[in-house]
Amino acid sequence: MKKIVFSVLALILFMFLVSCEDSTLPDLPEMDDSLDVDAFEIGDEDETSDSESEPDNENGGNDGDNQGTPDENPDSESPDSETPDSETSDETPETPDEEIPEPEIVASHLLVATVGGYDVPMSGHVYYAKDEKLDTFKEIPVDGGMGSSDGADLNLAAFTEGFAVVGRHDSSSLYFFGEDFDFKKEIKIKSDTYINMQDMVYNPFKDEFIVSAWSLSKLQIIKNDLENIQISELEISDSKSATPTKMKVIGKKLFVALQNLNAQNTSEKGEIAVVDLKNYSVERIDLPTTNPNGKIEYNANVDKNHIYLTTTGNWKQGDGALLQVNTDNYEVKKVLSESEEENNILDGDFVDLSIADNGDFYIIFSNNILKNENTLLLYKPKEGKISKIDSNINAFAANPIDFSTLTGKIYYFVDEESNTYLKSLDTKAGGSEKILLDFGPAALRVKYDYK
Repeated sequence: MKKIVFSVLALILFMFLVSCEDSTLPDLPEMDDSLDVDAFEIGDEDETSDSESEPDNENGGNDGDNQGTPDENPDSESPDSETPDSETSDETPETPDEEIPEPEIVASHLLVATVGGYDVPMSGHVYYAKDEKLDTFKEIPVDGGMGSSDGADLNLAAFTEGFAVVGRHDSSSLYFFGEDFDFKKEIKIKSDTYINMQDMVYNPFKDEFIVSAWSLSKLQIIKNDLENIQISELEISDSKSATPTKMKVIGKKLFVALQNLNAQNTSEKGEIAVVDLKNYSVERIDLPTTNPNGKIEYNANVDKNHIYLTTTGNWKQGDGALLQVNTDNYEVKKVLSESEEENNILDGDFVDLSIADNGDFYIIFSNNILKNENTLLLYKPKEGKISKIDSNINAFAANPIDFSTLTGKIYYFVDEESNTYLKSLDTKAGGSEKILLDFGPAALRVKYDYK
Protein backbone atom coordinates (compact mmCIF):
# COMPACT_ATOMS: atom_id res chain seq x y z
CA MET A 1 0.00 0.00 0.00
CA LYS A 2 1.26 3.42 -0.89
CA LYS A 3 2.51 5.05 2.27
CA ILE A 4 1.01 8.38 3.01
CA VAL A 5 2.22 10.67 5.76
CA PHE A 6 1.92 13.92 7.67
CA SER A 7 4.59 16.84 7.84
CA VAL A 8 5.47 20.47 8.73
CA LEU A 9 4.61 23.66 6.91
CA ALA A 10 7.47 24.63 4.62
CA LEU A 11 7.57 28.26 5.62
CA ILE A 12 11.06 27.80 7.03
CA LEU A 13 14.26 27.21 5.16
CA PHE A 14 14.94 23.88 6.89
CA MET A 15 12.49 21.07 7.73
CA PHE A 16 12.77 19.63 11.19
CA LEU A 17 11.28 16.40 12.47
CA VAL A 18 8.82 16.84 15.35
CA SER A 19 10.06 20.19 16.71
CA CYS A 20 11.87 23.32 15.58
CA GLU A 21 11.26 25.70 18.44
CA ASP A 22 14.03 28.12 17.48
CA SER A 23 13.02 28.50 13.84
CA THR A 24 11.55 31.78 12.58
CA LEU A 25 9.35 32.78 9.67
CA PRO A 26 11.36 33.27 6.46
CA ASP A 27 11.34 36.24 4.14
CA LEU A 28 8.72 36.23 1.39
CA PRO A 29 9.71 34.33 -1.79
CA GLU A 30 11.10 36.04 -4.88
CA MET A 31 8.67 38.14 -6.91
CA ASP A 32 7.95 35.39 -9.41
CA ASP A 33 6.29 33.57 -6.49
CA SER A 34 4.48 36.69 -5.26
CA LEU A 35 1.76 39.00 -6.52
CA ASP A 36 0.95 42.58 -5.54
CA VAL A 37 -2.77 43.36 -5.33
CA ASP A 38 -4.83 46.19 -3.92
CA ALA A 39 -5.00 46.26 -0.14
CA PHE A 40 -8.25 44.90 1.27
CA GLU A 41 -9.69 45.98 4.61
CA ILE A 42 -10.93 42.97 6.54
CA GLY A 43 -14.40 43.71 7.88
CA ASP A 44 -15.88 47.21 7.99
CA GLU A 45 -14.28 49.77 10.27
CA ASP A 46 -17.54 51.69 10.76
CA GLU A 47 -19.62 48.57 11.26
CA THR A 48 -20.56 46.99 14.55
CA SER A 49 -22.16 43.59 14.70
CA ASP A 50 -25.82 43.52 15.71
CA SER A 51 -26.17 39.81 15.05
CA GLU A 52 -26.91 37.40 17.84
CA SER A 53 -23.68 36.32 19.50
CA GLU A 54 -24.66 33.14 21.26
CA PRO A 55 -21.71 30.73 21.18
CA ASP A 56 -21.79 28.05 18.51
CA ASN A 57 -20.00 25.65 20.87
CA GLU A 58 -17.26 24.99 18.32
CA ASN A 59 -14.85 27.62 16.95
CA GLY A 60 -15.05 29.98 17.21
CA GLY A 61 -8.28 40.58 -8.53
CA ASN A 62 -10.29 43.05 -10.39
CA ASP A 63 -13.10 40.99 -11.82
CA GLY A 64 -12.63 42.54 -15.23
CA ASP A 65 -9.02 41.56 -15.84
CA ASN A 66 -8.87 38.50 -13.55
CA GLN A 67 -5.52 39.44 -12.11
CA GLY A 68 -6.48 38.50 -8.57
CA THR A 69 -7.19 42.11 -7.57
CA PRO A 70 -9.93 42.88 -5.00
CA ASP A 71 -13.23 43.84 -6.64
CA GLU A 72 -14.04 47.51 -6.07
CA ASN A 73 -17.66 47.14 -7.16
CA PRO A 74 -18.84 43.99 -5.34
CA ASP A 75 -21.89 42.05 -6.34
CA SER A 76 -24.68 42.08 -3.81
CA GLU A 77 -27.84 40.05 -3.69
CA SER A 78 -30.76 40.05 -1.31
CA PRO A 79 -31.67 36.58 -0.11
CA ASP A 80 -34.98 35.04 -1.02
CA SER A 81 -37.13 34.14 1.95
CA GLU A 82 -38.41 30.62 2.22
CA THR A 83 -41.21 29.35 4.41
CA PRO A 84 -39.90 26.95 7.06
CA ASP A 85 -41.07 23.39 7.31
CA SER A 86 -44.34 23.35 9.24
CA GLU A 87 -43.24 20.48 11.43
CA THR A 88 -40.05 22.15 12.56
CA SER A 89 -41.06 25.82 12.51
CA ASP A 90 -41.26 27.59 15.87
CA GLU A 91 -44.22 29.99 15.72
CA THR A 92 -43.30 31.77 18.95
CA PRO A 93 -42.39 35.41 18.21
CA GLU A 94 -38.76 36.15 18.87
CA THR A 95 -37.58 38.74 21.34
CA PRO A 96 -34.28 40.54 20.91
CA ASP A 97 -31.40 38.54 22.31
CA GLU A 98 -28.90 40.05 24.70
CA GLU A 99 -25.32 39.92 23.53
CA ILE A 100 -23.57 36.98 25.11
CA PRO A 101 -19.77 36.98 25.22
CA GLU A 102 -17.86 34.33 23.35
CA PRO A 103 -17.03 31.32 25.58
CA GLU A 104 -13.49 31.09 26.86
CA ILE A 105 -11.36 28.40 25.23
CA VAL A 106 -9.41 26.39 27.79
CA ALA A 107 -7.91 23.62 25.62
CA SER A 108 -7.54 22.60 21.99
CA HIS A 109 -6.89 19.21 20.41
CA LEU A 110 -5.99 18.07 16.90
CA LEU A 111 -8.13 15.46 15.14
CA VAL A 112 -7.05 13.68 11.95
CA ALA A 113 -9.04 11.19 9.86
CA THR A 114 -7.30 8.95 7.34
CA VAL A 115 -8.25 6.31 4.78
CA GLY A 116 -6.41 3.44 3.11
CA GLY A 117 -8.01 4.46 -0.19
CA TYR A 118 -11.42 5.41 -1.54
CA ASP A 119 -11.77 1.86 -2.91
CA VAL A 120 -10.42 0.12 0.21
CA PRO A 121 -13.36 -1.15 2.30
CA MET A 122 -13.68 -0.01 5.94
CA SER A 123 -10.19 1.53 5.87
CA GLY A 124 -11.04 4.69 7.82
CA HIS A 125 -9.00 5.60 10.92
CA VAL A 126 -9.12 8.53 13.34
CA TYR A 127 -6.30 9.94 15.48
CA TYR A 128 -6.02 12.69 18.06
CA ALA A 129 -3.28 14.78 19.65
CA LYS A 130 -4.43 16.04 23.03
CA ASP A 131 -3.51 19.70 23.57
CA GLU A 132 -2.12 19.61 20.01
CA LYS A 133 0.99 17.79 21.23
CA LEU A 134 1.97 15.70 18.23
CA ASP A 135 4.27 13.48 20.27
CA THR A 136 1.10 12.09 21.92
CA PHE A 137 -0.60 11.41 18.57
CA LYS A 138 -2.55 8.14 18.82
CA GLU A 139 -5.31 6.24 17.08
CA ILE A 140 -8.76 5.74 18.58
CA PRO A 141 -9.72 2.11 17.97
CA VAL A 142 -13.00 1.41 16.18
CA ASP A 143 -13.75 -2.26 15.73
CA GLY A 144 -14.11 -3.09 12.05
CA GLY A 145 -12.82 0.31 10.90
CA MET A 146 -14.87 3.11 9.35
CA GLY A 147 -16.34 3.56 5.89
CA SER A 148 -18.31 0.98 3.94
CA SER A 149 -17.92 -2.36 2.19
CA ASP A 150 -17.17 -0.44 -1.03
CA GLY A 151 -14.56 2.00 0.21
CA ALA A 152 -13.87 4.85 2.62
CA ASP A 153 -13.89 8.65 2.65
CA LEU A 154 -14.29 10.72 5.84
CA ASN A 155 -14.81 14.17 7.29
CA LEU A 156 -14.67 15.41 10.90
CA ALA A 157 -17.17 17.40 12.97
CA ALA A 158 -16.46 18.76 16.45
CA PHE A 159 -18.78 19.90 19.24
CA THR A 160 -18.52 20.56 22.98
CA GLU A 161 -19.42 17.07 24.14
CA GLY A 162 -17.10 15.30 21.71
CA PHE A 163 -16.73 14.88 17.97
CA ALA A 164 -17.90 12.72 15.08
CA VAL A 165 -16.41 11.11 12.00
CA VAL A 166 -18.68 11.64 9.00
CA GLY A 167 -18.77 8.86 6.41
CA ARG A 168 -18.81 10.36 2.92
CA HIS A 169 -18.52 8.53 -0.43
CA ASP A 170 -20.09 5.04 -0.25
CA SER A 171 -20.89 5.44 3.45
CA SER A 172 -24.00 6.58 5.31
CA SER A 173 -22.53 6.24 8.81
CA LEU A 174 -21.80 8.77 11.55
CA TYR A 175 -19.32 7.66 14.22
CA PHE A 176 -19.69 9.50 17.53
CA PHE A 177 -16.87 9.95 20.07
CA GLY A 178 -16.97 11.35 23.61
CA GLU A 179 -15.05 14.08 25.42
CA ASP A 180 -12.42 11.51 26.44
CA PHE A 181 -11.83 10.58 22.77
CA ASP A 182 -13.52 7.21 23.22
CA PHE A 183 -15.76 5.68 20.57
CA LYS A 184 -19.46 5.82 21.50
CA LYS A 185 -21.73 4.69 18.70
CA GLU A 186 -22.25 4.36 14.95
CA ILE A 187 -25.57 5.46 13.47
CA LYS A 188 -26.69 5.20 9.85
CA ILE A 189 -28.65 7.71 7.78
CA LYS A 190 -30.57 6.28 4.81
CA SER A 191 -28.42 3.16 4.91
CA ASP A 192 -29.80 1.82 1.62
CA THR A 193 -29.28 5.10 -0.29
CA TYR A 194 -26.14 6.72 -1.69
CA ILE A 195 -26.10 10.22 -0.14
CA ASN A 196 -22.40 11.21 0.14
CA MET A 197 -22.50 13.13 3.42
CA GLN A 198 -20.39 16.29 3.54
CA ASP A 199 -20.50 17.94 6.96
CA MET A 200 -22.18 17.95 10.37
CA VAL A 201 -22.76 20.72 12.95
CA TYR A 202 -24.48 20.96 16.33
CA ASN A 203 -27.54 23.16 16.96
CA PRO A 204 -27.37 24.26 20.63
CA PHE A 205 -30.85 25.83 20.53
CA LYS A 206 -32.61 22.54 19.79
CA ASP A 207 -29.95 20.08 20.99
CA GLU A 208 -29.76 18.52 17.54
CA PHE A 209 -27.14 17.62 14.96
CA ILE A 210 -27.51 18.79 11.35
CA VAL A 211 -26.00 16.83 8.46
CA SER A 212 -25.50 17.91 4.84
CA ALA A 213 -25.24 15.48 1.93
CA TRP A 214 -24.45 16.00 -1.75
CA SER A 215 -27.35 13.98 -3.11
CA LEU A 216 -29.99 15.37 -0.74
CA SER A 217 -31.38 18.90 -1.06
CA LYS A 218 -32.77 18.50 2.46
CA LEU A 219 -30.64 18.70 5.59
CA GLN A 220 -30.86 15.75 7.95
CA ILE A 221 -31.76 16.63 11.56
CA ILE A 222 -30.75 14.19 14.32
CA LYS A 223 -31.87 14.54 17.95
CA ASN A 224 -28.96 14.42 20.40
CA ASP A 225 -30.03 11.09 21.85
CA LEU A 226 -27.92 8.22 20.59
CA GLU A 227 -30.03 5.67 22.45
CA ASN A 228 -33.24 6.71 20.68
CA ILE A 229 -32.34 7.86 17.18
CA GLN A 230 -34.81 10.33 15.63
CA ILE A 231 -34.09 11.72 12.17
CA SER A 232 -36.13 14.41 10.37
CA GLU A 233 -35.47 16.59 7.32
CA LEU A 234 -35.30 20.33 6.61
CA GLU A 235 -35.95 21.71 3.13
CA ILE A 236 -33.44 24.44 2.29
CA SER A 237 -34.02 24.90 -1.44
CA ASP A 238 -36.81 24.44 -3.97
CA SER A 239 -34.22 23.33 -6.52
CA LYS A 240 -33.59 19.62 -6.99
CA SER A 241 -30.03 20.43 -8.04
CA ALA A 242 -29.20 22.03 -4.68
CA THR A 243 -26.21 20.20 -3.24
CA PRO A 244 -25.41 21.30 0.33
CA THR A 245 -21.80 20.89 1.38
CA LYS A 246 -19.86 22.70 4.13
CA MET A 247 -21.67 24.43 7.00
CA LYS A 248 -20.88 26.92 9.76
CA VAL A 249 -22.80 27.96 12.88
CA ILE A 250 -22.49 31.63 13.87
CA GLY A 251 -24.76 32.75 16.70
CA LYS A 252 -28.26 31.61 15.89
CA LYS A 253 -27.54 31.24 12.15
CA LEU A 254 -26.35 28.25 10.16
CA PHE A 255 -24.63 29.08 6.86
CA VAL A 256 -24.79 26.26 4.30
CA ALA A 257 -22.84 26.29 1.01
CA LEU A 258 -24.89 25.11 -1.99
CA GLN A 259 -22.98 23.90 -5.05
CA ASN A 260 -26.04 23.27 -7.26
CA LEU A 261 -24.49 20.46 -9.31
CA ASN A 262 -26.31 19.12 -12.36
CA ALA A 263 -26.21 15.61 -13.82
CA GLN A 264 -22.82 16.37 -15.39
CA ASN A 265 -21.47 17.54 -11.99
CA THR A 266 -21.28 21.10 -13.29
CA SER A 267 -22.15 23.84 -10.82
CA GLU A 268 -24.98 25.93 -12.26
CA LYS A 269 -25.24 28.49 -9.47
CA GLY A 270 -23.45 29.53 -6.29
CA GLU A 271 -25.63 30.01 -3.23
CA ILE A 272 -25.57 30.05 0.56
CA ALA A 273 -28.60 28.97 2.55
CA VAL A 274 -29.01 30.71 5.91
CA VAL A 275 -30.96 28.71 8.48
CA ASP A 276 -32.35 30.22 11.67
CA LEU A 277 -31.40 27.63 14.28
CA LYS A 278 -34.25 28.65 16.60
CA ASN A 279 -37.15 28.12 14.19
CA TYR A 280 -35.53 26.53 11.08
CA SER A 281 -36.69 29.27 8.72
CA VAL A 282 -34.48 29.61 5.63
CA GLU A 283 -33.12 32.45 3.51
CA ARG A 284 -30.76 32.22 0.53
CA ILE A 285 -27.88 34.35 -0.73
CA ASP A 286 -26.85 34.39 -4.40
CA LEU A 287 -23.09 34.33 -4.96
CA PRO A 288 -21.33 35.97 -7.94
CA THR A 289 -19.39 32.76 -8.67
CA THR A 290 -20.33 29.08 -8.62
CA ASN A 291 -19.27 25.94 -6.75
CA PRO A 292 -18.59 26.94 -3.12
CA ASN A 293 -16.97 23.72 -1.95
CA GLY A 294 -14.38 24.85 0.61
CA LYS A 295 -15.08 25.44 4.28
CA ILE A 296 -17.03 28.49 5.41
CA GLU A 297 -14.33 30.32 7.35
CA TYR A 298 -15.08 32.61 10.30
CA ASN A 299 -12.58 34.12 12.73
CA ALA A 300 -14.25 36.42 15.26
CA ASN A 301 -10.85 37.59 16.48
CA VAL A 302 -10.25 39.13 13.04
CA ASP A 303 -13.73 39.97 11.71
CA LYS A 304 -16.99 39.48 13.63
CA ASN A 305 -19.21 40.64 10.80
CA HIS A 306 -18.21 38.43 7.87
CA ILE A 307 -17.64 34.90 6.71
CA TYR A 308 -15.15 34.05 3.97
CA LEU A 309 -15.27 31.17 1.51
CA THR A 310 -13.70 29.98 -1.72
CA THR A 311 -15.51 29.04 -4.93
CA THR A 312 -13.82 26.99 -7.66
CA GLY A 313 -16.29 27.68 -10.44
CA ASN A 314 -16.18 24.67 -12.75
CA TRP A 315 -12.43 24.17 -12.53
CA LYS A 316 -11.76 26.53 -15.44
CA GLN A 317 -9.42 29.50 -15.56
CA GLY A 318 -10.83 32.68 -14.07
CA ASP A 319 -14.22 31.38 -12.90
CA GLY A 320 -13.63 31.12 -9.13
CA ALA A 321 -13.02 33.59 -6.32
CA LEU A 322 -12.40 34.25 -2.65
CA LEU A 323 -15.60 35.83 -1.29
CA GLN A 324 -16.59 37.85 1.76
CA VAL A 325 -20.21 37.66 2.98
CA ASN A 326 -21.72 39.99 5.59
CA THR A 327 -23.43 37.85 8.24
CA ASP A 328 -26.11 40.52 8.93
CA ASN A 329 -27.18 42.05 5.59
CA TYR A 330 -25.73 39.27 3.36
CA GLU A 331 -23.80 41.67 1.11
CA VAL A 332 -21.25 39.74 -0.97
CA LYS A 333 -17.84 41.05 -2.06
CA LYS A 334 -15.15 39.49 -4.20
CA VAL A 335 -11.88 39.70 -2.31
CA LEU A 336 -9.76 37.95 -4.96
CA SER A 337 -10.55 36.51 -8.38
CA GLU A 338 -8.82 33.70 -10.23
CA SER A 339 -6.64 34.82 -13.13
CA GLU A 340 -6.66 33.80 -16.79
CA GLU A 341 -3.08 34.99 -17.28
CA GLU A 342 -0.59 32.13 -17.68
CA ASN A 343 2.01 31.85 -14.92
CA ASN A 344 0.04 34.25 -12.73
CA ILE A 345 0.11 33.08 -9.12
CA LEU A 346 -3.72 32.98 -9.24
CA ASP A 347 -3.91 31.09 -12.53
CA GLY A 348 -5.83 28.11 -11.18
CA ASP A 349 -8.57 27.34 -8.66
CA PHE A 350 -9.27 28.36 -5.09
CA VAL A 351 -9.80 25.25 -2.96
CA ASP A 352 -9.93 26.14 0.75
CA LEU A 353 -8.63 28.59 3.34
CA SER A 354 -8.04 29.38 7.01
CA ILE A 355 -7.61 32.79 8.64
CA ALA A 356 -5.02 33.26 11.39
CA ASP A 357 -5.61 35.59 14.33
CA ASN A 358 -3.11 38.08 12.89
CA GLY A 359 -5.39 38.53 9.85
CA ASP A 360 -3.28 36.48 7.42
CA PHE A 361 -5.13 34.22 4.97
CA TYR A 362 -3.67 30.76 4.25
CA ILE A 363 -5.19 29.59 0.96
CA ILE A 364 -4.94 26.19 -0.68
CA PHE A 365 -4.79 26.76 -4.44
CA SER A 366 -4.77 24.26 -7.31
CA ASN A 367 -3.54 24.57 -10.89
CA ASN A 368 -5.03 21.65 -12.79
CA ILE A 369 -3.38 22.72 -16.03
CA LEU A 370 0.09 22.31 -14.54
CA LYS A 371 -0.25 18.62 -13.64
CA ASN A 372 -2.41 19.24 -10.58
CA GLU A 373 0.14 21.49 -8.93
CA ASN A 374 -1.35 22.46 -5.58
CA THR A 375 0.18 25.27 -3.55
CA LEU A 376 -0.25 27.05 -0.23
CA LEU A 377 -0.64 30.81 -0.63
CA LEU A 378 -0.14 33.41 2.08
CA TYR A 379 -2.39 36.42 1.52
CA LYS A 380 -1.81 39.56 3.60
CA PRO A 381 -4.88 41.72 2.86
CA LYS A 382 -3.70 44.96 4.44
CA GLU A 383 -0.33 44.76 2.68
CA GLY A 384 -1.83 43.75 -0.65
CA LYS A 385 0.56 40.83 -1.09
CA ILE A 386 0.02 37.18 -2.07
CA SER A 387 2.96 34.76 -1.87
CA LYS A 388 3.39 31.09 -2.65
CA ILE A 389 4.90 29.59 0.51
CA ASP A 390 4.66 25.85 -0.13
CA SER A 391 4.02 23.37 -2.93
CA ASN A 392 3.00 19.72 -3.36
CA ILE A 393 -0.05 20.35 -1.20
CA ASN A 394 -2.59 17.56 -0.76
CA ALA A 395 -5.57 19.77 -1.59
CA PHE A 396 -8.52 17.44 -1.72
CA ALA A 397 -9.06 16.12 1.78
CA ALA A 398 -12.55 16.92 3.07
CA ASN A 399 -11.04 19.52 5.40
CA PRO A 400 -7.46 20.05 4.25
CA ILE A 401 -6.46 23.06 6.38
CA ASP A 402 -7.35 24.43 9.81
CA PHE A 403 -6.17 27.05 12.32
CA SER A 404 -5.98 26.84 16.11
CA THR A 405 -6.76 30.12 17.81
CA LEU A 406 -5.34 28.83 21.11
CA THR A 407 -1.90 27.79 19.88
CA GLY A 408 -1.77 29.92 16.73
CA LYS A 409 -0.85 26.94 14.55
CA ILE A 410 -1.89 26.31 10.95
CA TYR A 411 -2.25 22.64 9.93
CA TYR A 412 -2.37 21.19 6.40
CA PHE A 413 -1.24 18.20 4.30
CA VAL A 414 1.72 17.92 1.90
CA ASP A 415 2.77 15.09 -0.43
CA GLU A 416 6.45 14.28 -0.85
CA GLU A 417 7.19 11.39 -3.20
CA SER A 418 5.40 8.37 -1.71
CA ASN A 419 4.72 10.05 1.63
CA THR A 420 2.19 12.58 2.88
CA TYR A 421 2.90 14.86 5.81
CA LEU A 422 0.79 16.90 8.18
CA LYS A 423 2.58 20.22 8.46
CA SER A 424 2.08 22.74 11.22
CA LEU A 425 3.31 26.31 11.50
CA ASP A 426 3.26 28.34 14.68
CA THR A 427 2.13 31.76 13.43
CA LYS A 428 3.04 33.29 16.80
CA ALA A 429 6.55 31.94 17.41
CA GLY A 430 7.48 30.49 14.02
CA GLY A 431 8.19 26.96 15.25
CA SER A 432 7.05 23.89 13.36
CA GLU A 433 6.34 20.20 13.78
CA LYS A 434 5.59 17.17 11.66
CA ILE A 435 4.29 13.68 12.06
CA LEU A 436 4.04 10.61 9.81
CA LEU A 437 1.09 8.27 9.36
CA ASP A 438 0.73 5.19 7.20
CA PHE A 439 -2.61 6.14 5.60
CA GLY A 440 -4.00 8.78 3.25
CA PRO A 441 -5.29 12.09 4.64
CA ALA A 442 -9.07 12.44 4.73
CA ALA A 443 -9.62 15.44 7.03
CA LEU A 444 -8.14 17.40 9.92
CA ARG A 445 -9.83 19.62 12.48
CA VAL A 446 -8.98 21.50 15.67
CA LYS A 447 -11.43 20.78 18.50
CA TYR A 448 -11.86 23.22 21.40
CA ASP A 449 -12.81 22.74 25.04
CA TYR A 450 -14.60 25.66 26.70
CA LYS A 451 -14.72 26.97 30.25
